[in-house]
Amino acid sequence: MVGKTQNNSDEIVSKLKNKGQLVKVADIDIALRMLKMHMDTQDINPLLSALETLKKEPQNEAYQAQVVNAFNDLGSMQGAVLTYAPYLNVFVSDDPFGDY
Repeated sequence: MVGKTQNNSDEIVSKLKNKGQLVKVADIDIALRMLKMHMDTQDINPLLSALETLKKEPQNEAYQAQVVNAFNDLGSMQGAVLTYAPYLNVFVSDDPFGDY
């Protein structure tokens, strides 16, 4: 399963790159503030850490993959995260079940 998750995050990062979509520090800041304000940070700490790392170097593909993996690992918390930080939708897979 870990290999499949890594492949999935690689595909998402590749799609971001192919779309020419830049990851913006200002949008990461807003997402971090909203998540810290509205959610229990203990529940989403790996995602927050990955976002803080990405903020330092937003176009780093390895850091983008960390955010994707942290988001994917949230399970049922993903909906709440997207409610308060809709910008993170750029990291969401087009294939939520990993079938393709």
